[in-house]
Amino acid sequence: MAAWIASFAGTYQALTTRWPVIYTTSQWWAACTGGYDGFAGQDPLWIASYSPAPGMLPAGWSTYTFWQYAPSGALPGDQDTFNGTRAGLTQLATNTP
Repeated sequence: MAAWIASFAGTYQALTTRWPVIYTTSQWWAACTGGYDGFAGQDPLWIASYSPAPGMLPAGWSTYTFWQYAPSGALPGDQDTFNGTRAGLTQLATNTP
């Protein structure tokens, strides 16, 4: 699975000049990639963790970019938060430094 993700991420980056955001749970990542830690330096993490805190992150990541923390709430659909400033979100969305 880690090799497939690496192939996808490399192709995506080559075509868009952006690294894809990886959306996962810590449990899925550990089970399906064997705890591979090679994406943390390039791919933003969107962690799905329906709990009061994001909890343990997948191997390699020391922080998350997005956290999906609830399946419903004040807004329609899943409830998510960005770990940063509005300027940081704009930079991520527009691929600017």
